[in-house]
Amino acid sequence: MTDQTPPAAPRGAEPGSSVLDRWVDALEVELGLPPRSVDVGAVLDLARDAAHQVARPAAPVTAYAAGYAAGLAAARGEASDALDRASSSALAWRDPGPGAAGGSGSAAGS
Repeated sequence: MTDQTPPAAPRGAEPGSSVLDRWVDALEVELGLPPRSVDVGAVLDLARDAAHQVARPAAPVTAYAAGYAAGLAAARGEASDALDRASSSALAWRDPGPGAAGGSGSAAGS
């Protein structure tokens, strides 16, 4: 059986769309992603959490790392909760200071 769901209309085609909507539509095309595959709200929330809780430059780096993890999961045919996990890590971040070993300041493997 084939999927009869019509393709999603680009965000930028909707009345009231923004420059960001049109940019993400163009970026999805350029990168060969399905239309509306980028959850703009979730990415912006993640970037906000990283920027405010960790440091401003952490926003793009965290978004990239979460996207990379999600892509690896997709390549394995698995679902990914990378955005949620990265956001939770950013919100829980407590900088252990220079020279301290480890990651987010929370228990490893949690």
